[in-house]
Amino acid sequence: MVGTNHVAGYRAEARVQEAIRELKPKLVMLELCKKRKHLLDPEKKGPHRDGNCCAACMNICQLSLTGNGSVALLGYLMSRYLRRVGQASNTTPGKEFRAAAKEARRQRASLILGDRDFTITLMRIWARLGVFERIALCWKLFYGAYLHLDFHYHRRLSTEDSIRLMGKQFPGILGPLVSERDAYMAHVLRFFVDQGETIVAVVGDAHVKGIQKKWKDNIDVQKLLTVPQRGIVGLCLELSIVVLILAMVFFVVLLAFYR
Repeated sequence: MVGTNHVAGYRAEARVQEAIRELKPKLVMLELCKKRKHLLDPEKKGPHRDGNCCAACMNICQLSLTGNGSVALLGYLMSRYLRRVGQASNTTPGKEFRAAAKEARRQRASLILGDRDFTITLMRIWARLGVFERIALCWKLFYGAYLHLDFHYHRRLSTEDSIRLMGKQFPGILGPLVSERDAYMAHVLRFFVDQGETIVAVVGDAHVKGIQKKWKDNIDVQKLLTVPQRGIVGLCLELSIVVLILAMVFFVVLLAFYR
């Protein structure tokens, strides 16, 4: 298991390729799901990578009517935030995954996308947060992605340290974002290891200790895949939050345009 910093640059790529080259595994597992598979192809646009801000806002508004606006909004802001951090570090998020996929093809190893569905993770994060925490989290991500962030400070932090800092401000995100995914990936890895397969897993360094800790646990996968149900009041509240945040985004963009 190779732990990496998702915006670490060439050093992470070299470590990943070296591990695969030396072990020559039959399988290589990446901390990705099908909805994040686009990270393996930087030219391909994913569900939250549309460079057109207006088109993204329209998509979020449409999804809000079906009760999925929060997922689209949170996913989009997280994507833009990580992209900005990557730009400040002169790299792009996911380079270690592309390096792993490239080396896996050289060694004729099969790729496994071993992470939980990104949408489920976002929905479970949203359900853990209170109303004001939701607004504060979205604003923090937006502020860091578009307005200002001390990137020189964040660049010195590992992925684990960055998540720990975020968790102090928003404790509700740590379970769905880290520990639940640790359990899910441990389950996937254990399934193939029990079949006697040699496998190299490329995951964020924030997940390494958690996967090791949960290796022998009896993991209820169905529970990890359960999506919290919301009533009519919850959907109306969610729509109001999304509209409020989009209004703030529109105001800031309009202000910047006139300046």
